[in-house]
Amino acid sequence: MNFEQTIEPFITTDDLILQEFVAHTLHDYPTNKSRKWTKRLLLEAINKPIKAMSILSFLKVNPNDEDLVNLLIEARQDATDQIRYTYERLLIEFHPRIALKHQERLTNLFQKEDWRVYEVLENGTEEDVWEEYFKALTALNAEQDLNYFLYQRLKKIAYSLFEKKYITEEQVLSVFAQNLQEDWFDYNGYIAVYLLGLMKMDQHADLLASLLTRDDDILIEETAEALISFQTDKVVEATKPYLLHEDSLIFAASVIENIKTEAAVEALRDVYHQLEGNDVQGVIFEALVHQLSVKAQGEIEEYVSKAETTILIDKDQLAYSYFNIVGIEHPRLEEWKSAIEGR
Repeated sequence: MNFEQTIEPFITTDDLILQEFVAHTLHDYPTNKSRKWTKRLLLEAINKPIKAMSILSFLKVNPNDEDLVNLLIEARQDATDQIRYTYERLLIEFHPRIALKHQERLTNLFQKEDWRVYEVLENGTEEDVWEEYFKALTALNAEQDLNYFLYQRLKKIAYSLFEKKYITEEQVLSVFAQNLQEDWFDYNGYIAVYLLGLMKMDQHADLLASLLTRDDDILIEETAEALISFQTDKVVEATKPYLLHEDSLIFAASVIENIKTEAAVEALRDVYHQLEGNDVQGVIFEALVHQLSVKAQGEIEEYVSKAETTILIDKDQLAYSYFNIVGIEHPRLEEWKSAIEGR
């Protein structure tokens, strides 16, 4: 069975350990592929409060999935402060045209400036949208530190440029090429990487993968998301060499663990045997577990048999979840479960 067939029966489960694992496993999986499960997970979180945080902490929504908006609005009204925040975090992810349709019920969730910009994106001309882009870009550049909400607004404007075909691949590649020559990417460069992902330009996977070595959290986050969105073996090939470098190992592993193909599994297995040391092998072990492939059983068995628990990974939860979901009997299942529940 492939990844989706394997995880499908466990999308919702009475086993709280497995439920958290499933939510975590799907966290970075492209929302266009996991969309069919998002509503089920959301309803599970709403209807079973004991699971709410373990699901909502990892849940992402597809920004175009309007079916979820009413569910989230209703759930937000009756939630505790901590849970309400997670619903609001998801609501602000929807694209402007969807937010505008529900503006009356979402007014207090966005600033007045957001609503003004959303109106321009929905009803303005191409020139108007570009004007908003450069206005947001200028405002971001004037900030001393990252303004998260302003950056998210810039990304939504960029998405509108992409969706309305107001920006071309050539324009995106020009900005990307300029930033590659610099020591640091600017906000325009981050957006170029974001748009490379939206435009599915996986022919540039090699260049994108090389950015995983940069000391820039925003750039690495945008790069990883773009690479994962391609879901191709070209990404696996481009990213695999960076599994062998300490500075990029964690980021490269997070990319390849979310490319659900046989080539990705084989790349991780191969590198596992090339690396030495409990911690670095543990990164690959975790990535292999999240692949949910029976072909990785040997490496997973080896790691759990020899490795001690580290602060980097939860070996007990990962092993317990893997063998249960893949359907392989293991004599230590109860031991791992007891260790997790005893914390």
